[in-house]
Amino acid sequence: MKKILSNNIGLKLLALGMAFVTWLYVGEVTKEDSKETVLRKLLSPVSYISKKLIIKPVFEGEVPPGYKILKSEMRITPDSIVVLGPSRIFLNKDFIYTKPIDLKEYTQTKTTEVGLESISRAIKPPKAKVQVYLPVEKLAEGKTRD
Repeated sequence: MKKILSNNIGLKLLALGMAFVTWLYVGEVTKEDSKETVLRKLLSPVSYISKKLIIKPVFEGEVPPGYKILKSEMRITPDSIVVLGPSRIFLNKDFIYTKPIDLKEYTQTKTTEVGLESISRAIKPPKAKVQVYLPVEKLAEGKTRD
């Protein structure tokens, strides 16, 4: 085992150095905050905060013709979630969004359970699921959706 680790140690150190430089370069190219360098971000302490985020549903598609969703009666349970994470990510965030809810098949009132989207690429989405109550109303003949 000792022989495997000590063989070509120079090449291994060179590869490690090149990997670190590449990682710094990629971080510089893709960084969000142009005032800070990746190295400064690595060396500075991270402050964490907890924040209450309001949950907002995301819809795609439309309900079938002749039906409409009564958005004023729609409910989300729970309506908010408390998250913990780096302050630089959560300071400007007030909302967290659900995964998209496809409305194409809603012809009657339904409560659906849906997951939450990720807040940032650096943070996994919460595993919590929320219940979205979607009241559907059948329109009278000849009426159109609002």
